[in-house]
Amino acid sequence: MSIGKVTVIALAFVGSFLFIIVNKGTSRYAPAPKPVAVLTPFDGKLTVQSIDDLRVAGRKIVLCGVAFTRPQSMRAMVTEAARRDYQGLALTCKPVGTGTPCDGNVAPKFGDAVVVQCLTSGGTDLAAKLVEAGILCGQPAQAGSTYKSCVPGS
Repeated sequence: MSIGKVTVIALAFVGSFLFIIVNKGTSRYAPAPKPVAVLTPFDGKLTVQSIDDLRVAGRKIVLCGVAFTRPQSMRAMVTEAARRDYQGLALTCKPVGTGTPCDGNVAPKFGDAVVVQCLTSGGTDLAAKLVEAGILCGQPAQAGSTYKSCVPGS
């Protein structure tokens, strides 16, 4: 093979290689980015599978600003109380970032659950009701003094 042919092949190879490097990630054939899910308020009835597994309209939720912090031995009793008093309650839930007491303090999702503030049709905050009933405890780091903490002095 002559030097001229080798030179042409080498230049073609280098040119192709540079073209690939420069256009990497900008190819018109690159997959479109996944759309970002926009969390919007939703309505539905409350289902209490356990005190740590609440669902509204089939969506798993975590109530912002509150948590179950009682001894694990109380879990079954607390779950039954929540089921008895709140199962089927009609709620409107707004995700964190849409005007909840936890905005800016917690992420809008926790695992597969949406972090929300849920209100009854009368405007009563479900988390406040559960704290008042002694079922859940306020978490000041998440919602400030919105919900009463179970820890004295918090």
